[in-house]
Amino acid sequence: MFKSLLLKGRCFGVLLCCLVSSMVVTAQTKYKGKVIGSDDKLPVIGASVRVKGASTGAVTDVNGEFTISLSPGNTLVISYIGYQTQEVAVGTDANLRITLIAGTNSLNEVVVTGYGSQRKKDLVGAVAVIDVAAANRQPTSSVENQLQGQAAGVTVIASGQPGENPSVKIRGANTFGNNQPLYVVDGVPTTNVSDINPNDVASMQVLKDASSASIYGARAANGVIVITTKKGTGKVSVSYDAYYGTQVPKGGNVFNLLDPQEMTSLRNLAIKNTAALKGIPVDLTSNLYGPKGDVLPDYISAGGAGPYGIHDGDPAVDPSKYNVNPFYTSGDPSGFYRITKSNKAGTDWYHEIFKTAPIQSHNVALSGSSDVATYLFSLNYYNQKGTLIDTYDKRYTVRANTSFKVSKHIRVGENLSYSITENPLIN
Repeated sequence: MFKSLLLKGRCFGVLLCCLVSSMVVTAQTKYKGKVIGSDDKLPVIGASVRVKGASTGAVTDVNGEFTISLSPGNTLVISYIGYQTQEVAVGTDANLRITLIAGTNSLNEVVVTGYGSQRKKDLVGAVAVIDVAAANRQPTSSVENQLQGQAAGVTVIASGQPGENPSVKIRGANTFGNNQPLYVVDGVPTTNVSDINPNDVASMQVLKDASSASIYGARAANGVIVITTKKGTGKVSVSYDAYYGTQVPKGGNVFNLLDPQEMTSLRNLAIKNTAALKGIPVDLTSNLYGPKGDVLPDYISAGGAGPYGIHDGDPAVDPSKYNVNPFYTSGDPSGFYRITKSNKAGTDWYHEIFKTAPIQSHNVALSGSSDVATYLFSLNYYNQKGTLIDTYDKRYTVRANTSFKVSKHIRVGENLSYSITENPLIN
């Protein structure tokens, strides 16, 4: 019995040692840390600090500091808006100092204003930066149309007519007259940007209020849109961008037009309903459709008080009676006599004037730079057919942006653009 108790005591001792050893291994230590930004070296307030693979976490305070219980070997995941998410392996040092690397985000975008350029987060006025890459996904020839849906407070209204300048309003209508904003293209103010090739645009900013657009004076009352075109950078490169698509009239068959026989039936139904409502006899007699109002004529006569419906075999169809005298006097039936073959099948005028229309764009650009020069040459061909027949917008655009370093303090260059537009409704 004594041996049995001794054996049980030894087993209990081994179990207790294992339990203590496990507690030692899994014991956690309070770690303190501070999170700063790589751009300004200031504390990052409200950064998320969590243990990878666990639900444990913390948030940095106003000093960028945090406290969290960890075990050596754990991995911390630190994230904050505007910075790249970072993972840090924890060692034996209980004091952590973590630097978050600034990410490529809208707050670090360079905004071009009248006084120069600066980071968006440093601006006081209301400025919207347009995502040019997203705007270029729209198949349109106008940078104005590309603004649609790209910035809050900017309204773009277009009729859909190829080549027509849309109405652009920033923060609504400010006057009873012209509400179009001022455009500044590469530092040159203008009111028309319809001839700019969207593929040449490097950046667009919308200056919405007086503080951000004050340098431009009264012209900026309706807001300012600053456009900067592309310049050559890096090694010599040749790029080609193109798209082709088709446009379909909205809704497909918007109007289901009636043919002449259906129009006759509709007329007769309207007469019957009116007669029943008023309690009068039904009279379907018609000069065109006969005494019963249900027969389509073979010919239509435009003489006298017409038109009249005429059928094959009628003496009135005799061609020898045709007479068109432009000098006849009113009331003289002998001076005007003409009949026309009727179109019993009718014409679907909606589909005769609205058709599926192609749209295409081709852009070639050559760019590059060196220690003494930067250059960009582009050629664009844009052709949009309208869904309404005989409407189109065709444009050829050439651009040359170059800059040459003459000396240490002198640089010479130019921004040139030339376009030819063909549009039957605008030209």
